[in-house]
Amino acid sequence: MFFSVLVPVYNAERYLEECVNSALHQTERDFELVLVDDGATDESGAMCDRFAAAHPELVRVIHQQNGGLICARRAGIAAARGRFCVFLDADDALEQECLSTIRETIEQTCADIVIFNNFSFFEEDKRTEPNAPVFTDNTVFCGEEKKRIYMELIASWRLNNIWTKAIRTDLLQADDTPFDRFASNPHMEDLLQTLYPVTHAERIVYRTNELYLYRRHGSSMTRKLNLSQISRLYNGAVLQQLRAYMTQWGMDTPEYLELYHTRKINSLLTLFWQHYRSADGREQKKQVLSFDWGALLDEEALRFARGKKLPPLRRLQLNAILSKNMLLADAFVAIGNIRMRASHGA
Repeated sequence: MFFSVLVPVYNAERYLEECVNSALHQTERDFELVLVDDGATDESGAMCDRFAAAHPELVRVIHQQNGGLICARRAGIAAARGRFCVFLDADDALEQECLSTIRETIEQTCADIVIFNNFSFFEEDKRTEPNAPVFTDNTVFCGEEKKRIYMELIASWRLNNIWTKAIRTDLLQADDTPFDRFASNPHMEDLLQTLYPVTHAERIVYRTNELYLYRRHGSSMTRKLNLSQISRLYNGAVLQQLRAYMTQWGMDTPEYLELYHTRKINSLLTLFWQHYRSADGREQKKQVLSFDWGALLDEEALRFARGKKLPPLRRLQLNAILSKNMLLADAFVAIGNIRMRASHGA
């Protein structure tokens, strides 16, 4: 069997049929669809069983107690029978030529991992947009060239997603990361599960084809004021894993550490502004400012933040947050609103 398409399922009854049908209607037919019911409390589990009964030659179902997204993905990986795993979230969909394009790429290049592009589907207005490609089509990374992949993982979020990767199953199953330590916090689990296979793959190929439809929901946890989620959203534990891999890659040099810490600080600033802009009135703004944002940064990051390599505007924003300066924070919000209106011709 060539592919295992792995779908973690938890309370996804609204979207699950569209998701499963997108897999069942692939032009490539040498695959299994593994639905991991992660203790769903809606009709999702029963729907999985109905799909398996209707398509016993293609669909398998794993039922388990709720353990979270990481546990559901790892259960699917452990059970996979295909040579390559493809990941599909229960509210998303595969393009019809997804598996056939990936297989053709693997057979032509002997790739261990194929990374591909995706569409974003905006649920509020039913708009679909392709994501900008990261590399040119059919770029092959092996040996020292893999450092270009590593650099993207260090400096940006553009290659994080596990669902834009087809990965050789034995690479995934050999991963000895202690995932149980991370299971309580699913944020950035894609990056966490990418690090080992990308490191041990001999050949990675990038395709610009948009083969996956990612649903962007209208409501998002990060658009609402919820201070209890800040540490989870930042997830310093996964960033520490990335830092350890940088040493393994021989990329813990000042040049790459600057990229890494810039990414960490940008992540902190993004989280702050999401919460600060969501605050309703002065008291809620005080609550956001009172959070211990500095605790998200380790000593290495703080040394970088105090240095001159961090762009001045970013340094000024960070200082406003760490010193809990509401006047300066409000000034940045006002400037941002002016720029936003100007960009829309207002």
